[in-house]
Amino acid sequence: MAFAAEETQEGNVVLYIVVGLYLVLLTAIAKLAHSRKQKAAAAVGHVQAHFSGSFGSLTLALTTFSTVYSGYTVTGIPDEAFTMGFVSLRWVGATLVIVAGMLLLYPRLRRLSVERNYTSPFDFISDRFGTKRLRLLCAACGVVPMLLYIAVQMVAFAAMVEGMTLQAIPKTPSMLMFCAIIITLEMLGGMNSVVLTDAIQCAVMLCSFLLTPFVLGVEYGFLPQMAPADCDYLIHVFANASDPHAAPGACLGNDCLPSGCLAAVRPDFYNFPSRSTFCDILFFLFNMLAAPVTPHFVQRAYLAKTDADLRIVMGVMLVAPFIAQPPGIVMGLVKAANNPAWPPVDQEATAFSGVMAQLKLVGVLQYVFVSIMTCCALAAIMSTADSALMGVSSVISNDIISGTLLPSLSSRNVVRVGTLASLLACTASFFLGNSLSSVQMGNIKSFNGGMMMQLLPAFGMGLYTNVSERSIVLGIIVGLLSLLVLVICGDALGDYVPDISLSAFMNFLTVGIAHTFMHSDGNSKLLDLNTIRGAMTSSKEPRMALIVLMLGLALVSTPWYGSPGKQEPVIFGFPRWGFIQLGAFILVFAIGVMAVLLWQPPSAKESSKDSSSQQQDDICGVAHGQSTSSTEPPTPSATKC
Repeated sequence: MAFAAEETQEGNVVLYIVVGLYLVLLTAIAKLAHSRKQKAAAAVGHVQAHFSGSFGSLTLALTTFSTVYSGYTVTGIPDEAFTMGFVSLRWVGATLVIVAGMLLLYPRLRRLSVERNYTSPFDFISDRFGTKRLRLLCAACGVVPMLLYIAVQMVAFAAMVEGMTLQAIPKTPSMLMFCAIIITLEMLGGMNSVVLTDAIQCAVMLCSFLLTPFVLGVEYGFLPQMAPADCDYLIHVFANASDPHAAPGACLGNDCLPSGCLAAVRPDFYNFPSRSTFCDILFFLFNMLAAPVTPHFVQRAYLAKTDADLRIVMGVMLVAPFIAQPPGIVMGLVKAANNPAWPPVDQEATAFSGVMAQLKLVGVLQYVFVSIMTCCALAAIMSTADSALMGVSSVISNDIISGTLLPSLSSRNVVRVGTLASLLACTASFFLGNSLSSVQMGNIKSFNGGMMMQLLPAFGMGLYTNVSERSIVLGIIVGLLSLLVLVICGDALGDYVPDISLSAFMNFLTVGIAHTFMHSDGNSKLLDLNTIRGAMTSSKEPRMALIVLMLGLALVSTPWYGSPGKQEPVIFGFPRWGFIQLGAFILVFAIGVMAVLLWQPPSAKESSKDSSSQQQDDICGVAHGQSTSSTEPPTPSATKC
């Protein structure tokens, strides 16, 4: 047994070398980011250099892509496709809904961030509403989910390392290794480090995503080929195997299991979904509207060098789900179709691990592909985790500490507090990750999503209406309390309406009622709707009607029109309802492209003037020894010190 284990480890040498080179490359990029951070600190101050930056459309698109697509894309989506089949198509629509939310919020947030010198994700909240209690409430709604999110990414990383090293490195050391990597990246280069390493990690992911469908198609057949119940790949195998590492033998007779053809192995994938599944898809898509208000997403809107660069990123993100999501879906369907013919150890493995284990046995090129895919999974996990950690660090240091509790804190100490916050966040996420169990994951996921949904009225209504601060505060409190009650006591409508959607509805309803009876605070020092509109006079915003149409069509695409459980015709390997939904998503994409094209940002000259004005304001603040954080709302940049 010892010799066999050693021999198996020797077979992983190439994999270890590829992953090692990948980590060395990340370290080199982080060192480059460190030198950029040092130069930026001398020019615009330590807070701006650590938490902010200015990036062109290509770099910004790469870091946004890396932030959106987490480890769940390469590990979770394949598992969902393996167990639920074409329900996993919802992930394509989910990203389109996220982009619709970005088109709704980010043009105004980006313009305001330039004119009013925003650094932290919740600077807008302070500027618009001006109270500590709302800023702290929003910060809590942003930080708590991020801690849970980092913990989940940490566990996913540990699972990847544990599987890659054949359990040679167990869970706890892997999680500590993960903490060390992402904290080192942040300390070296701050936001520059996160963005530049994201760019490298995005390149790895794109390469893997583009290769996956073709590699799997050549080996197991493309979806139209492997979908029919009588496809050319059909074999029959014994139901049980005596050796967990040996594949079941071929057999004939009624007791044999089909393998190789999706409809033969999983005919239920081609049935029309149940009503509860329809509701799952519907609310899953709706809840994705909360993604653009997460701290690390909002930071991406602030990082754009110009509004035009952000516009290009929105266009790229519309294309992204058709590149990033299908490979994971295909991977899960391949495992579902071929699982009966694989060794029991691979049958019980995750879809990603099972498919990769089988491909390693095929040939040298497939082994190299598995090495690249392993780096892809690690890249997806780390790129999202370091962005989330940076968001947590910024919120704690800028919004909670220097923005609320210690407004006189110097810029150097704000950065130090941010580093300490990252260490504490990693520590908290580490202990959360060690204590997470499958029984708790459902409640954690519900609580996580519900917390983020509470921020939608603050950003959405704050940008487009004269809603009062008291209305927003009351809505968040009612939403959080209702979420807590639903998670603890259970939801009678749980099969149809998720906890997070009910709590969000309670928030929205409360804000709506309170807004009807409570007038705006009328503080002339605060950002108001007229000032927001004035900031947008130099640009033409995306058409609201197109954004609403994007969201409406994505929701209507859910399978509501057929008879649950009825077998569907197969169209190009898809059940008819799945083919219709995919077609609807393509139409949503087209509408989104139209919305992006009709968005006319300020001219390059005006954007350059704004950027120069912001930089001058930062330099003046540093020259006078002022902290960039304050309890007072940010003010438009001045042209002179």
